[in-house]
Amino acid sequence: MIVSVSTDSREALLIETGIVYGPEATRSSGGAVTMICAAVADGAVAGPYTIPVSINNASRLSVLTLTITYNPAVLRVRTVQDGLFMRQGGVTASFTPRIDAAAGRVDIALSRTGDQTGASGAGLLAALLIDAIAPGSTAISVTGVGADPTQAPVVLTFAPVTVTVR
Repeated sequence: MIVSVSTDSREALLIETGIVYGPEATRSSGGAVTMICAAVADGAVAGPYTIPVSINNASRLSVLTLTITYNPAVLRVRTVQDGLFMRQGGVTASFTPRIDAAAGRVDIALSRTGDQTGASGAGLLAALLIDAIAPGSTAISVTGVGADPTQAPVVLTFAPVTVTVR
């Protein structure tokens, strides 16, 4: 399964299972995705922008912890919103985000309460509401671990994005 980060339609970019659409995105030979986020004047803040964190090809996922890192001199995360993926089948899911603005880090814990089947397929895990605060470039990287209903590890593959603010 692949966990990916992409921008909203405002920037016309969608990253889904490694396929990139939109005029503002390019893919390097190493597979990294580069996008242009916003135009920022001296001292100005551009945004807000929504960055979805999505999952594809999941099978029986019950617990997921993610760490998202970025350059806090370039981007600021305002808030983290819950997605619906872990709530499949009407299951109650906990969603616990923690933003460390100084470190440029967002930790997200998701868990399906009393789950015996797990969430499968594709969907939205979370959405970051961000501001572009200064010109520069930053990678938005995701790491994490997942488990199925028996607490067996689930293999995750992550797709980073590079954001350039001009």
